[in-house]
Amino acid sequence: MKMKLNKYIRSLFLGCVTLPIYTSCSLDEISYSRVTPDTFFTSEESTYAVLSRPFVHWKYYIDQGRETYRCWELTTDEMCCPQRGSDFYNGGDEQRLWYHQWTPEHKYIGKLYDLTLQGVAYALAAREDLAALDYSKIGMTEIQKTQQLAQMDGIIGYYYLMGLDLFGGLPIYTSSSDEIKARSSERELFNHVEKLLSSAKDNLPIKIELNQKQDGYMTKAAAAILLARLYFNAEKYLVDRNTPDKPADLQGVDYFKKSADLCQELIDGKYGPYGIEEEWNTIFGFDNNVSKEAVWSVPCQTTYLEGDYWYRYMMPYNAHVYFNIEKHTAYNGYMLTPSLKPDGTPYDYKLGSTSSKFNDKDLRKKPYYYIGNKQYEGMFLMGELRNPDTGQACVGNKALAGKVINLVDYVALISSNPGVDPSTLESSMKTGDENSGFRLVKWPIPNQDDVDIRWDPDYAYIRFTEVYYMLAECKMRRGDKQEAADLINYVRTRNFPGRLDPDPVTADNLDMYRMLDEWMIEFLGESRRRTDLIRWDQFTEGEWWDHKPSKDKKLNRFPIPTAAITASSGLVVQTPGY
Repeated sequence: MKMKLNKYIRSLFLGCVTLPIYTSCSLDEISYSRVTPDTFFTSEESTYAVLSRPFVHWKYYIDQGRETYRCWELTTDEMCCPQRGSDFYNGGDEQRLWYHQWTPEHKYIGKLYDLTLQGVAYALAAREDLAALDYSKIGMTEIQKTQQLAQMDGIIGYYYLMGLDLFGGLPIYTSSSDEIKARSSERELFNHVEKLLSSAKDNLPIKIELNQKQDGYMTKAAAAILLARLYFNAEKYLVDRNTPDKPADLQGVDYFKKSADLCQELIDGKYGPYGIEEEWNTIFGFDNNVSKEAVWSVPCQTTYLEGDYWYRYMMPYNAHVYFNIEKHTAYNGYMLTPSLKPDGTPYDYKLGSTSSKFNDKDLRKKPYYYIGNKQYEGMFLMGELRNPDTGQACVGNKALAGKVINLVDYVALISSNPGVDPSTLESSMKTGDENSGFRLVKWPIPNQDDVDIRWDPDYAYIRFTEVYYMLAECKMRRGDKQEAADLINYVRTRNFPGRLDPDPVTADNLDMYRMLDEWMIEFLGESRRRTDLIRWDQFTEGEWWDHKPSKDKKLNRFPIPTAAITASSGLVVQTPGY
């Protein structure tokens, strides 16, 4: 009886699901149900209908799953979601994430746990059907079979890597019909992920051309970078949850060296031709599916696979006026962590203060403006929001109803307290105003003239830039600071006019905080900040705006949801301390 693991597949995903096919053969959609796999496989396209299911779930997990973004971003110093009057209190869920006060009953954490193991379940079920198929009967080769099974190994390895990062050891399933299993140790899951990703790296297809089109599937380079990530964070992943204050038992392995070696092989082209784009925004733009910097991307396309999650949760209510588009739902939520106090003086925290970490000459530190013909500049909404072409004002909906929105780099209820000395106002997660906070526009929004490409930018989940930064940090940790600085500066220069960086990284200024700043400004909003802070012991030890350090290392991992423990009949045990 196939059950057990598949209990994690909730009603949202049950039934006959329509799956997009990303192959050179077809872009049509094929409906697939696992009820009769023996009669379903009639062509190469039918194998891709099965193969694509775990990747469709991956798109939701990364591109539309609010829980993923909230847990990796809104628990950190770079992004926050303050309460704005009656908005975004949500029973205190965002605030509990921000203050690191979550419990095993937190709904976002529970959903993220389910989504992670759902991904494993989908991939295992698909792998079993594909493994049982005689590919020769539908005109396919054993090489194609090996590569498709490697896709499943890679995506299973990915989901388990995310689980290791978020929760520590998890039950390790190797079949969709497995009985419910006990929770593994961190070492056991680490080894399982290493085995899966190593196998995928060896058997996946390699990228052939520099600007080869991304289709959402994995390549050798994607698996190699995920493996490098595993090694890069091994010192934290391998900490025993029963003794979180003790260093991990690395068994004599230098995992930073293993990560660095993989990164160097990637840069040397062993896993295919990749590179760094000359302009900062090419990798995020409308044709980024052929970017040389894109390694593994979530496909997005207007009217087909639209990805508007960041717009909806980031932008002010009437942001459509600023962008000169039709009215589009926006919730006025997420923002950059503020750099200023309500009276305009800067905070002096070493962490956070996000916009202040961008040099004023940085090409990204400009109000977003769509020039036309797929060209744009700037990466933020900040200051007074009037459309640069029409002059039309973006006005408030609630506290600032009818007034022009002027986004500020602080948090305080100034609109509700006119004439009050700003220095006396509280600045906290409970006192957000309608205009509080700069907003990130990392994925461009064209105006109404180019509506047909509105949601065309893919979400570049793995960018080749990450390889340079991982290698830089590995070199920094072994004392090669100048080499580390050179690698970071190789990327940084594209962010300045004439490629003249006024504040380059040097051997003298490269320390933990500068390294964390570089990770922040390059990968802002790309769902990795929590992991970077943990690697540097700053997730529980660091201080930033309205966040005091907990100094409790168990918080480096989220708790196992109570519902999952109950459903496992006690086989899955809670992390000590929760």
